[in-house]
Amino acid sequence: MKSLAKRTHHIDFSDLRYVLFATIIGILTGAVIASFRYLIQVALKWSLIIYNGLDHNLNLLWFVIPLFLLISIVTGLIMKGDPDVKGSGIPQVEAQLAGNIETNWVSILWRKFVTGVLTVGTGIFLGREGPSVQLGGAIGQGVAQGFKEVGSERRLMIATGAAAGLSATFSAPLAGTFFVMEGVYRNFSPAVWLSSLTGSICANFVSLKVFGLKPILPIFYSHTFQLQNYWQLIILGIILGVLGYVYNLGLLDLPKWFAKIKIIPWYFMCAIPILMVIPIGMFFPTTIGSGSRVIMTVATHNVPLTAIFVFLIVRFVFGLITYGAGIPGGFFMPVLAVGSLIGAAYGGFMSQSGLLGTGYVNNLLIFGMAGYFAAVSKAPFTSIMLITELVGNTKNFMALALVVLVSYVVVDMMGGQPIYQALAERLTAIKTYFNADSKTDRIQVPVYEFSSIENKLVKNVKWPENSILITISRGNLHIIPNGNTKIKAGDTLIVLAHRDAVGPVKKQLVKMAMEIDE
Repeated sequence: MKSLAKRTHHIDFSDLRYVLFATIIGILTGAVIASFRYLIQVALKWSLIIYNGLDHNLNLLWFVIPLFLLISIVTGLIMKGDPDVKGSGIPQVEAQLAGNIETNWVSILWRKFVTGVLTVGTGIFLGREGPSVQLGGAIGQGVAQGFKEVGSERRLMIATGAAAGLSATFSAPLAGTFFVMEGVYRNFSPAVWLSSLTGSICANFVSLKVFGLKPILPIFYSHTFQLQNYWQLIILGIILGVLGYVYNLGLLDLPKWFAKIKIIPWYFMCAIPILMVIPIGMFFPTTIGSGSRVIMTVATHNVPLTAIFVFLIVRFVFGLITYGAGIPGGFFMPVLAVGSLIGAAYGGFMSQSGLLGTGYVNNLLIFGMAGYFAAVSKAPFTSIMLITELVGNTKNFMALALVVLVSYVVVDMMGGQPIYQALAERLTAIKTYFNADSKTDRIQVPVYEFSSIENKLVKNVKWPENSILITISRGNLHIIPNGNTKIKAGDTLIVLAHRDAVGPVKKQLVKMAMEIDE
């Protein structure tokens, strides 16, 4: 019996439905994240005033230390009420989209907002982008609940909110869309990109109304990187890949080391980096915050090479310590800051050695951001889009892409893991499955070239338990498969699974559809 296939010729309004929901989510997320950004900026401004004051009057420590301890206590008590606000927030969103955990969106919304402003506002080395993604996901979940959406539609709305959150915090709608598709959802289906892009554009529009139409990091290339110097990009890419792998390991291992400290409850661990940032703010005020300040300082001032190396060590070490403590905050911008310092240090060294003109140092600073983020996150397309939108300049696109490619290949050869996926898997190891309104749910998984199931017949594939293949989407065709249907690269498998088994079933399916058949 041949496979049954049908081609739709009628007008399909499902895409319009996605756009309408995404518009609502994007506008709401944009408003929340714009407020979040603004309050953090105000808090950081006051923190800088405090650190500058300490430089002239150490008696202020009698005020600053109790204040920062109070911030730590309040943050810890809020986290204790809902542990899902701990850390970046992106692994929680990814685990939720995988069907492994469920969160209370109202709790996440207010707790992450308050703790993010309190902690990031002190100048610790964390960014607002992780919390923004989780806040956006919570808004998407809330909208889904309001419209009584469940299953795949609900997950799509959460993913849309996540994309909108990143877009609003960075004014980068394309990066927000690519991040959800490549780094979180891992699905390039039309519904995902259409909804994510719509939400990202709407959120970015609201953000631009508040902060204006300008790039987050207005760094300008003085020159186009010359082809005869491309060999230096390969060296830079290798350095970024190796250091990115080390940073990746640190992000995964530091929480384990903090967990060994038994005398302090986990929710009060945040006091360690919050107090440690005080001397850093006094002696290295340029380095405090998420990282945009140090990036712009190095890019626009003639900073000595020695100082750049000092900034790099401080940002690298204290950034890992800060994240390891589980403080609500992201490491997008901190990673970009470390990457920029690596690029600037490499460029400064090459320039002093007479191998590179001084006008190219900013080029390498920008390339360093892209390559390092790609190495840590293993999301190369997101990295390219993000840096292009942050800088607001498409010159040197080929050189930037080459650095990203080399750094990605290096970290992949070393066995580096996609950081958010690894953190999400660690989260779900101690979580249980939650019941929902329906007993079954649909999972969509794309089939990659050279995967272990490419060109296999459906009957010859060992499918996960508690699941059944119901449809194969192939371009505009929707195929109802039978045992003799051949699976092809580019197909999207639509599998029905028991609701409580969505997480493990999806994990097995993704492995089957992506794993190279050797």
